Amino acid sequence: MKITPIASSANVLLKKVRGLQVRQMREKQGEFLVEGAKLVCEAFAKELVVTDVLVSKSFLASGFGEAHAANITEVSLVEDKLFEELVSTQGPCGIVAVAEMLRWSVDDLFAGAVPLVVIAEAIQDPGNLGTMIRTALAARASGMILTKGTVDPFNPKVVRSAAGALFMLPIVTDMTTEDAIGWVKKHGLSLITCQMGAEKIYWEADMTGPTALAFGNEGQGFSASIVSQADDSVSIPMHQGSESLNVSISAGIILFGAVQQRAKQQRAVQSW
Repeated sequence: MKITPIASSANVLLKKVRGLQVRQMREKQGEFLVEGAKLVCEAFAKELVVTDVLVSKSFLASGFGEAHAANITEVSLVEDKLFEELVSTQGPCGIVAVAEMLRWSVDDLFAGAVPLVVIAEAIQDPGNLGTMIRTALAARASGMILTKGTVDPFNPKVVRSAAGALFMLPIVTDMTTEDAIGWVKKHGLSLITCQMGAEKIYWEADMTGPTALAFGNEGQGFSASIVSQADDSVSIPMHQGSESLNVSISAGIILFGAVQQRAKQQRAVQSW
């Protein structure tokens, strides 16, 4: 393995990595950060274009951990104190990679015979969005639309909480709500919103056909336009003492409700 030591905080590569903590710089460079050995291995396994790998001295001295599995051939070696400035992780992660952003087209979202698309309208918490991405992939969603006002999916905290799902799930970002609705309608999907107080329980809605499931902002909910144009609105029944569920948990419940419906329909077709 080729090791290039970096001793100065003014080093060009270190400046670039620090800059990639900011959305504007990520979009300008077309690159993002992958923090931690497990995610770096995932990035290599999923064949992302990785341009740089940086490791701390203590991480290298400890044996490189599971990052050995990535067969990395070249790293930049950084003093521990300097390395702490490069990552958002609380506590030692030891390794960070710079990778090219994945680019998906709108058509990628509607691939397959029965698309299941998730719309995140102005979701602002990185942990929520990352978990939604991870859950959407697990539920075999065909992709996600992130409307304007939604946190950047390449935010390091989103990348971490998505746990590698970001490298596989088609995601289109920064779309207006009106455009998102337009694409969903154009492709013949039923648009279903999840809202507290909706009379229909989520398992009563038909999600076996082409479906778009929309989830709103943590505090404000949905915009008027998506509510007015939804084909259906569903809620999750809860104990009367409960106020609400986290949006990522709600997404998981309803997505796997769709999975269950589709599995039952498939079994029925096969038995017929």
